[in-house]
Amino acid sequence: MVKILGGIHVPDHGSRITLQGEEVTFPIKDVRQHGVAIIHQDLALVEGMSVADNVGISTGYERWIGSPISSRHERAIIRDLAKRFGLDLDPNQLVGDLSPAERSVVAILRGLRQLGDDGQNKVIVLDEPTAALPHAESIRLLELLRTMARNGTAVIYISHRMNEVLSVCDRISVLRSGQLVATVDAAAATASQIVDLMLGYPIGEFYPEKHVHTNQDVRLQVRSLTHGGITDLSFEAHAGEIVGVTGLAGMGQDEIPYLLAGGRARLAGEVVVDGRPVDGSPRSARLAGMGLVPGNRQRDALWLLGSASENLTLPHLGKFWRKFRIHPAREREFVEREFKGFSVSPTLPSLEISHFSGGNQQKIVMSRILRLEPGVLLLHEPSQGVDAGAKKEILNIVRAAADAGAAVVIFSSDTEEVAQVCHRVLIMQYGSSSAMLSPGELSEERILSLSQRGLSDGQGGSNAA
Repeated sequence: MVKILGGIHVPDHGSRITLQGEEVTFPIKDVRQHGVAIIHQDLALVEGMSVADNVGISTGYERWIGSPISSRHERAIIRDLAKRFGLDLDPNQLVGDLSPAERSVVAILRGLRQLGDDGQNKVIVLDEPTAALPHAESIRLLELLRTMARNGTAVIYISHRMNEVLSVCDRISVLRSGQLVATVDAAAATASQIVDLMLGYPIGEFYPEKHVHTNQDVRLQVRSLTHGGITDLSFEAHAGEIVGVTGLAGMGQDEIPYLLAGGRARLAGEVVVDGRPVDGSPRSARLAGMGLVPGNRQRDALWLLGSASENLTLPHLGKFWRKFRIHPAREREFVEREFKGFSVSPTLPSLEISHFSGGNQQKIVMSRILRLEPGVLLLHEPSQGVDAGAKKEILNIVRAAADAGAAVVIFSSDTEEVAQVCHRVLIMQYGSSSAMLSPGELSEERILSLSQRGLSDGQGGSNAA
């Protein structure tokens, strides 16, 4: 839908879209001419450029013919636009130095600038704007959207996060398999009702049952891990246990899985898997029995031009190698079994992976890793950008991996998820562990409280966990 509005895809014959009271023709060459700005999930920002230049390079710079670009004038425009929405944003700051929420704000300001004014009587479409944001920063962004709506902008908010949809929207339209199934008043709706409409059946208990963890066999040991923003971090995970690692944005939790799996070199510290030291290389981590599902699957885990089958079988080709070639029947049997076991849809292994939904892409990535039978499974934002049904299936897969004996570590900004799924939760502050919550202490409120504790005086907590 977003790509049709943006002119990327052409709808089927007979489709009609009316913008600002006028029916538009297809393909839509420039949706901005119709008063519509689109903020995609991939914000398309240049990290090495300033806020002002990220806006200006897309919208064009105001200047007289033959005169140079006035950087001072451009900065003033950005400041004025930001102040209209109560934002304090430095136009000179590099986008790479901004928090995820601030980057989203830059993309929104760029969209408003594209519309030529403050957004009054215009439309802004946001596709999963909080998918990569922690709780506190999501709240900031939602407040901005409410301000925009009060100022006369029509906001179309596309998201799988039910609590956000219910809190920020006036009306909710539910799509299932590409068709509109209902439009409801947000004030009268509940999260479970919306999810049931999305799936077409009652979802029941959303989170998998949390089994009592009694196994004391340590599978992962992290001792005094140090690199960049991470300082002297220590923790461990046992067989059959799910450990959560969370914190506010910028506290270091997003670096840890890549330091453990060898994606980034560590300055100091030890990582041990089943008694075997991991020297800091991806090969060493893999041979020790560590598997990583990265947070940005499209960038770090998938070959987007390849088929679903090719993406699934890539690390397993040795299983199908016979007489100097790949045995097609064996490969096909493997893929069909995995598609069925992980409920991947559509069941078209030859289809390009980019045509699968985010949830089905994630299930393919997890299948590929789990068939390597890792003793330690690292998951960075495992349910980010997937719908409610896929999220439930993915968390059930995680639960099954732990039940099979793996030590699972989830690095997530979704505090509800880690509270409901994990046996213990490590809270990060300023690159160190400030607390480790045991099963009897776990709640979303407790996690949020400890994540924010002491931030006003800039003091972190202890390092040992």
